[in-house]
Amino acid sequence: MVERVRLAGSDVAIEGQFEPPLIRKQLHEAMAVRVDVNADWPDVIRLVASAHRASMAKHPWLIPLLATSPADLDTSITTIENVATVLSKAGFTDRDVTMAIAMIDIITIGASLDLVSPQDLYPAEVLAETTTLARITRSVPSDVPRADAAFEFTVELVIEALGVRLNRSHPASHDDLIRKSAAGRRQTG
Repeated sequence: MVERVRLAGSDVAIEGQFEPPLIRKQLHEAMAVRVDVNADWPDVIRLVASAHRASMAKHPWLIPLLATSPADLDTSITTIENVATVLSKAGFTDRDVTMAIAMIDIITIGASLDLVSPQDLYPAEVLAETTTLARITRSVPSDVPRADAAFEFTVELVIEALGVRLNRSHPASHDDLIRKSAAGRRQTG
């Protein structure tokens, strides 16, 4: 059996034993995002997390290959280098930059798998047997896909938490940045 997968503009045949390095390289190329090193760090996290989630969601069965392989010198490493630069310039410690980059991976891997899960995770017959779960499930707006709402919530929560860490060492610059970022979201949203 041969399966053809379209990645980064070219077809890759997967038959029995496939070539993980080639597929991994093409996945990394598909995940590359142009990051402006002068952009605000919350916007960079949103951009990279959203782009990586969308890219991985196209081929969720290949996520284990990405998650279990070290990075290569390919186009996606430029994205990560630029994210590291933005976070460092914002004042995050080297350790926090490393953990923030890992956090983007953790969020996007989980969120891309969530995109292929059912919109309604809890069928009516399950909810009929619950009280709290049924109530909280009804509270979620139905006009936004559950996976999208959960992803946006998670990314914003992580940005807030990172902001708290940054605020410990740079109080004034962090508060200004959060106000500016929130104002930008209101204008575009």
